[in-house]
Amino acid sequence: MGDKTAFLNQYAIPEKMYEEAGMSWEDLEAIAEDYAYRVDGFYMIRDMFLKELIENKEDETGLHSYRTRIKTPGHLVEKIIRRRVENYRKYKELTKENYLKFVTDIIGFRGLLLYREDWVVFHKYLLKHFENHASWYVHDCLKDFDESRDRYMVEAPKVHMRPGDFADIYADWIASDDIYDQKYYRSVHYILKYRGMYLEVQVRTLFEEGWGEIDHHILYPYKKQNPMLTEFSELLNRLAGMGDEMASFYRRLQDVPGDAFLDKKSMVDVRREYETHETQVGRVELEEIKTVQDAIDSILAE
Repeated sequence: MGDKTAFLNQYAIPEKMYEEAGMSWEDLEAIAEDYAYRVDGFYMIRDMFLKELIENKEDETGLHSYRTRIKTPGHLVEKIIRRRVENYRKYKELTKENYLKFVTDIIGFRGLLLYREDWVVFHKYLLKHFENHASWYVHDCLKDFDESRDRYMVEAPKVHMRPGDFADIYADWIASDDIYDQKYYRSVHYILKYRGMYLEVQVRTLFEEGWGEIDHHILYPYKKQNPMLTEFSELLNRLAGMGDEMASFYRRLQDVPGDAFLDKKSMVDVRREYETHETQVGRVELEEIKTVQDAIDSILAE
């Protein structure tokens, strides 16, 4: 990875945070080197997942489109540093030999929905292909890692919502404890075990993806402390949520009979009505209005 100082500057990691992470630069470089050696295999697993479960299955998955990514060595090391500071108890045993048991988003898949309600289709599709048993969830990254078991959900699916969002579409499928409504983004998260690797799956709408990409480009993760950028990001997020609600309503309008809508010809032409009324009562001569009382009297006369 090269020079430590250059790396910390590139990823906006303060020296104090690096020290609190409690890993030597040599250990971090060893992880990055090992990861670079393995990365081709991660791409192969990603491609197998897509070919087997995603490609040409739009009707089954309910997805409009999708994106994927594989972490770079630099982003992996950055995440390890930040996670060890945020939750040292969980990550203190992480080493070059076992880091793949701790990092659950090496392979990332993001499914995009045209309408928020289509999430149910995708959720049911995942349940057909991945077991979801609470007794199989991983709580201890080392003790609970099962080398033999595959194709299951490593943790309970989680819904992230903004305060005030409707949770109705999730309530029948996700436990209330796993629906978080104090976030500033909307997304459903899954961690899957597939072919011996953890794979992170996120599902969101196209509107939310648009906001997310802008937010990630400008704000995340290096400018979160800028209050002006944060406020503007939250504003865009609210607009994205409104777009989702309007899209869903627009979709439901398809089921409303056509004769329930007024034809354009039957709608009131405000301008024409005003001009007709003006012709009937006569135009007010502005020259006759000399005082405030004259103006009031002219209005009352109409």
